Amino acid sequence: MFRRKTLEKKITAIIRAEFAGIIADLERDHREYLHWLKLKKETRDALERAKAKVRGLHSERIELKKQFWKAYYEKDKDALSEIEYQSSLLERATKKAEKALNKARADFERADFDEVAQSFALRTKANIAEDEVNRRVETLEKTLEELLAGVRHDIKQVGQTLRDEYKEPHFDTAEERDAHVKKTTEILNALTESYTPGK
Repeated sequence: MFRRKTLEKKITAIIRAEFAGIIADLERDHREYLHWLKLKKETRDALERAKAKVRGLHSERIELKKQFWKAYYEKDKDALSEIEYQSSLLERATKKAEKALNKARADFERADFDEVAQSFALRTKANIAEDEVNRRVETLEKTLEELLAGVRHDIKQVGQTLRDEYKEPHFDTAEERDAHVKKTTEILNALTESYTPGK
């Protein structure tokens, strides 16, 4: 019993090892695809936020220009001074935001990829791998069937040869027959308890 389990475990381990590389490659490709998909989304979101920030600053600049002309025509020196100060701050913020926008654009361009083409490539790899595994499993099943049929045939032949060696004895009395039945029963019980084929 122990030996048979060991053989089954060995066969299981060999078969799993045979296909582990294929499975690992597909899983690695999937993880990489998901990583790039996440990175693309993150960089796209960052790009959209940077664009919105620049748009908002341009809107503030337009509003500040309106205030400038209003203060200019009203000759409001205090308002003009404050507008000039705000304009200086806005200019620096705009340059910083445009720099961040350029970086966000560059990051997105590096992370951008054709999701449809990549997902199709993954699907194609999965189909090819599945077809290959199915082909190899069918070959293994056929080989194992042939091997097991051969083992069954061999054990049947050897068993029949051994059974042919047994000659049913002739008994002159009922006591001889009963003694023989008792002896064969003892042999049967002893072998059933102690004999493990292959050990």
